[in-house]
Amino acid sequence: MLKILLDFKNPPETIMPLLQGHKVDIPGNNESVSQLIEKNGYELVLTDRGVELLQSIKIADPRIEIILFGDGEEDAVETIKHGASAYFSLPVDLERLKETIDNIQDTFDMRRETAELEKLLNVKYTFAGVVGKNPQMLDIFNFIKRIAPYFKCVTIIGETGTGKEVIAKALHSSSPVAKSPFVVCNCGALVESLVESELFGHVKGSFTGAIRDKIGLFEAAGDGTMFLDEIGELPLSFQPHLLRVLQDGEFRRIGSHQPSKAKCRVIAATNKEDLAQEVKSGRFREALFYRLTPLIIHIPPLRDRKDDIPLLCRFFINTFNRRTRKRILGISRAAQTALMSYDWPGNVRELENVIEQAAILTTEPFIHLNDLPDYIREAPYKKVTTPASLGDIVKTHIERVLHQCNGNKTNAAKILGISRRALLRKINKYSI
Repeated sequence: MLKILLDFKNPPETIMPLLQGHKVDIPGNNESVSQLIEKNGYELVLTDRGVELLQSIKIADPRIEIILFGDGEEDAVETIKHGASAYFSLPVDLERLKETIDNIQDTFDMRRETAELEKLLNVKYTFAGVVGKNPQMLDIFNFIKRIAPYFKCVTIIGETGTGKEVIAKALHSSSPVAKSPFVVCNCGALVESLVESELFGHVKGSFTGAIRDKIGLFEAAGDGTMFLDEIGELPLSFQPHLLRVLQDGEFRRIGSHQPSKAKCRVIAATNKEDLAQEVKSGRFREALFYRLTPLIIHIPPLRDRKDDIPLLCRFFINTFNRRTRKRILGISRAAQTALMSYDWPGNVRELENVIEQAAILTTEPFIHLNDLPDYIREAPYKKVTTPASLGDIVKTHIERVLHQCNGNKTNAAKILGISRRALLRKINKYSI
């Protein structure tokens, strides 16, 4: 529902039925438009009082959408330049007017939804840089708060792209060593012959090519946090050395006889859902497994927390806006439907890449369905199986038509042969 101000010298009766369902005010004899706008905060003004009133309305509130009506003598392009959303000459093209009002309604709906998401992000559902309102994520937030002051070793388990490093940083930033270094080591990228040197360092002359002393990552971490990503890829030959660090808190640089103290906390991460199976297969040492897993954080894949997608999209749009000159306001409902229908095998990282690509490509303030990759747009229909009931058939058909109309309910209603109001009732009935 829109808050509409209808300011006409002689309002055409034909447009009144189009405004049913909206809150419509008409100025009294002693009421000025500017005062009414200031008092009531209208979203749409329909007027035939010319460009001068249009300009004064925009000065009073630049967020208001204005539809200007005239006898056809005005230059429609000029009225748009002065801030009108659309210009109509009399007699009014009712079909185009209906579509224009519906589009304005959709825009304000998206703005309201965007404002609500911003509020949720700022107040409730962002924790140390991690975004989520899904119960599983809220449990993770609470778990981090409980263990952050005390942990020495934590293992994070989750599929690729779920945000294991983001969770690790949240754990570090919530701990008493938040101001100390957070050092990242991707175990899967280490060359086996250089693992010990990378993690523990070496002294000059300890092997061919050791032309100077080198500090290892454990020493660089100091009393901060060492993040061992893809711990399941750590070479089997080095695992006893890491076990000693975790057990005794000591390591030696290559070529040194003097032990060094490992003061840092350790966070390990793996995309292997069953690290215990790696132990059974002989690819991971059992003793190290038990040292690494006194505390475990399981991150759910994005397909199991789809209620977080709108919040994550808002977060990624905000991030994009901060580092570019574009100002993306939000995502259309049709695009949101497609994003919610896709299963995200690449998880949060894939979603971030898709939103960034769409934000770059869009030429409008909102990301629309056509800005998304083809495989995302087609997502709602790849899952369609044989419907079990007439209701399923109706729901699937309405979803398909809305998708083809890019979410425009007026056009969809025409294709379906029903009124827009009837379509809205069915959308609510079938939870589309």
